[in-house]
Amino acid sequence: PAFVDPIVPPPPGAAVPLTGQAGEVSRTAQCFKVINKAPYTVLGSFITDNYTNESGQTGRHRSNFNLESGHASEFCTYGPYYEGGKLELVIRTLVPVFHCKTRVDGDIVINGRRKPEGGTDTWAICR
Repeated sequence: PAFVDPIVPPPPGAAVPLTGQAGEVSRTAQCFKVINKAPYTVLGSFITDNYTNESGQTGRHRSNFNLESGHASEFCTYGPYYEGGKLELVIRTLVPVFHCKTRVDGDIVINGRRKPEGGTDTWAICR
């Protein structure tokens, strides 16, 4: 599986399962599958909550994906998570077309349709 890389090492005694607090880092990888049911290739990113490194700088980790129609891919992450044990999901073409924060304790399904007038509608089921 692809990893949404952990930003900081899991702290000793980190909660498993997640408690749902913002910034939480899990001790074990939380793995999930992304399924593309749209009739076209989808580009997107998973983004973690903010973290602070040892030198005091803040940042977030981003893992990009390119998923063909009808395909699925597995991802794993340690966080840090947004409140509720969530990551941010952004689906884009040249610009973002959909975003949400979603739990990663189950499959994430991306849907889409081609519009008769041209273009597409793309969305995911976020929990």
